[in-house]
Amino acid sequence: FRSVRKIVNLDDHIALACAGLKPDARVLIHRARMECQSHKLTIEDPVTFEYPHTGTPSLYQTDPSGTFSAWKANATGDYAVCMTYFIGDPESRKRQFLFLPSAKVAVYHLSMIPLGCRGWWKNIEVAVMTKAHGLRQLEEDEVDAIVADIEAEKAAAEAAKKAPSTTES
Repeated sequence: FRSVRKIVNLDDHIALACAGLKPDARVLIHRARMECQSHKLTIEDPVTFEYPHTGTPSLYQTDPSGTFSAWKANATGDYAVCMTYFIGDPESRKRQFLFLPSAKVAVYHLSMIPLGCRGWWKNIEVAVMTKAHGLRQLEEDEVDAIVADIEAEKAAAEAAKKAPSTTES
């Protein structure tokens, strides 16, 4: 059981992920939740935000200066630069990841970073937000299962590379 979460719900349809010192973010999280509640009590509707013309959810990242950027997928924390490279790599998106759940793609890309420690996945949080079900944070055993699946796929791919070719010329 994790006592400190770095991915939190602000409202039923809005989530926030933070990196760095959690006490610093706690003040902003509290303020954002209060704004969501205030809007719901005053307007009697949940907080609204701009959608693209397609009506799909949006993902924004802000930095301490207040600058914000829109993303299709993003990561935050220690390995955010590496993850952003993998997520943004067009060749990576063309591979077999197109039809995999986004959580598996994220964990797969994290497994490609040489973290130099066993059990690296014990230190990550993975959350998936859908319109139908809202935010769902994956439990530790779910992340363990994804990692085991990825490791098995990698081992099978390595074995296939090392196996002698059976086709005749």
